[in-house]
Amino acid sequence: MMRLTVIFTLLLLTSCVSNKLITVEKDTNAVNYANTITAKELKGHLYVFASDKFLGRETGKEGQQIAEKYLVDEFKEIGIEPGNNGSYLQSFEVVEHLRPVATIYVNGREYFNRKQFYFFSSLADFEDTTIQLKDVVDVSYGIENKELNNYKDIIVKDKIVLINVNNPEEVAPEENWNWRRKLALAQEKGAQSVFFIDEYYDQRLEVVSHYLESSTMNLLEDEDKEKGQYIPFYFVNDVLKKELLEAETDIKIDFNFRDVVLETTNVLAYVEGSDSVLKDEVIVITAHYDHIGVEGQDIYNGADDDGTGSVALLELAEAFQLAKKNGNGPKRSILIMPVSGEEKGLLGSKYYTNHPVYPLENTVANLNIDMIGRIDSTHLGDTNYLYLIGSDRISNDLHLISEAVNKAYMKLDLDYTYNKEDDPNKFYYRSDHYNFAKNRVPVIFYFSGVHEDYHKVTDTVDKIIFEKVEKAARLVFYTAWELANREERIKKNAK
Repeated sequence: MMRLTVIFTLLLLTSCVSNKLITVEKDTNAVNYANTITAKELKGHLYVFASDKFLGRETGKEGQQIAEKYLVDEFKEIGIEPGNNGSYLQSFEVVEHLRPVATIYVNGREYFNRKQFYFFSSLADFEDTTIQLKDVVDVSYGIENKELNNYKDIIVKDKIVLINVNNPEEVAPEENWNWRRKLALAQEKGAQSVFFIDEYYDQRLEVVSHYLESSTMNLLEDEDKEKGQYIPFYFVNDVLKKELLEAETDIKIDFNFRDVVLETTNVLAYVEGSDSVLKDEVIVITAHYDHIGVEGQDIYNGADDDGTGSVALLELAEAFQLAKKNGNGPKRSILIMPVSGEEKGLLGSKYYTNHPVYPLENTVANLNIDMIGRIDSTHLGDTNYLYLIGSDRISNDLHLISEAVNKAYMKLDLDYTYNKEDDPNKFYYRSDHYNFAKNRVPVIFYFSGVHEDYHKVTDTVDKIIFEKVEKAARLVFYTAWELANREERIKKNAK
């Protein structure tokens, strides 16, 4: 037993990339505290946190407030200190934009939003409009390339432009003429608005229907700054397309916008560092505790998204607080922060980075956990993998430490597929770490991939693989432990 302990303590693992050596020495204290993060306790938390009682945890709504109270009560039970000047809460206001009622009138006939047309109200400034027929021009596919130039000899400035959302065979797939690119080109050429003609309208409407029926939100403080980036645009079916092409009078569009101001919170728990100098430096660990709420009789419990990350934070808080209680606390400070508003546009993390409780220049890294409890189609039957995103984008040191920590303690298969610059899913930009990254704080996003229950009522606790959540949470713990206890702070890459 003693011989095994000596080997265990002295085991040294290294990661060497680009001639730089990063070493991680296995720490028996770290192992002891990481072992308090268990599948059993994670399961106990999640069966409560992702239950119907929490009403889908939608930002600013009753369910989010229930979830907030649960987190605060658990942090108090753990004994961890509040992280915002004596409070566990950082409150902020959001504006909820309820989905507008919209009607298009052509030759006196009514056409209704989410029936014969739909639009994304958060992406453009929409207003009541009356359009004369002479103001409408058809530019077919609305693209420019060597073989096909739809805009040649067509004046679209101040016009309403009809564009086929699909592409002809002459356009190679790699040209990526998607609707956003077509819209941007029409806007660049001075178009007043765009109607997209879509032969697959019904199928696409079904795919985006939940998003269209949900409200959108924005930080109240940004309400006057963040206007839509595009000119008004609409997707229309064949019936409305025919009317638009044959209309002999005017086209009128009516909107009824409705806004509500709501209050929501980030929850902050804090372990002050034990070193008198290094304690001013902070490692921030985040997960979003909100989800998408209730729709009719359906409650979106979000067990994996991001119930798994939220309950992992509770276990991480318990482990770090126990270390501090035993006199083995980390040298640097640890901020554990469940944030809200992620599903509405990364609002909670944005508010925090706009109003940091701990200066961003003193923030060593952000470790963000979002969906760590399922297996995606690429890794069927494999519970020993984890996607890491962003680890080398701002600090190669962080990436090397992460690799060395994993080799020393967990030996997970770390998959960097979604860390590629050309990742079509753009996951690097889609969770709360990104607001830290925008401020040049090194980040790692821990993720197990998308599955068939993503953003559906079927994302339930019975499908979670808790041993997988345990492994991921322990890896985050070990990485934070190493970052908090190294003598030198990690360095950032040159810009």
